[in-house]
Amino acid sequence: MASLSLFFVFYPGPSRTIQGMDEVEAKYSIADQAEVRESLQAAGAEYLGKALQTDQFYDTPQGDLGQAGCGLRIRRLKILDTPAGLEADSQAMLTFKGPVQANVDVKIRREVETKIDSAEAMAEIIQASAGFERICTIQKRRESYSLGPCRVELDELPLLGFFVEIEGPRADIERTRKLLGIAGAHISGSYLGLLREQCRKMDTDATSITFERFP
Repeated sequence: MASLSLFFVFYPGPSRTIQGMDEVEAKYSIADQAEVRESLQAAGAEYLGKALQTDQFYDTPQGDLGQAGCGLRIRRLKILDTPAGLEADSQAMLTFKGPVQANVDVKIRREVETKIDSAEAMAEIIQASAGFERICTIQKRRESYSLGPCRVELDELPLLGFFVEIEGPRADIERTRKLLGIAGAHISGSYLGLLREQCRKMDTDATSITFERFP
C-alpha cells in the first residue's frame, strides 16, 4: 500500500509521545444504559466524564486501508460533563488501527495514536501528502468509567442505539462483563462498519452519520 507508506513518511507528528500498543476490548449491545450505570456505581467504578466524539475516517480512493482491516481517523471531542476534581482533555487525536486478530471473545488490534494541535491541519496533511480522502464522519456520546484495571465506556450512536465497551486485560474484561451483568455475545465489528452497514440497509448516504442528521 504505497499511499499508507507515504503517509508515515510525510507525517511530521507533534513533539509528543506517540502511544502504540495492542488494544484489547469487547463490545456489547444493550437495550438501556441505566442498569449498567447502576451496576458500575454499585461496583465502585470511578466516573470519568462524558463527551461527544466526532470521528473522521480516511482511506485511499481504492479503499486500501479498509480492505487490509486497518483504520485511520481524526477524533474531535466536545466535553459534555466532567466530575468535580478532574480536568477534561478535549485535545484532538490522530489514531491508526491495524487488522483485528482472530478471536472469539475479545477484539485485539494494534493501535497507535497521538494528540494533535490542529485537527484541520492534520486533515490537510493526510489528504495532501498521502492521497487519502475522508470517507465518513461518525459521532457517538461516550460516558467513561474506570473499574479496576478496565476502562468501561457507555456509548450511544445514531441509528444503532446503546453499547458497552470494556477495555483492559483479557481475563479482567470477562470478569467485568459478569460483574456488570452484561449478557449477549461480543460484537467484533467496528462502529464505523456497523453504521455503514445500517445505512446500506436503509439505502441512505453513509458519509455523515451524526446526531444532527439522525437525532
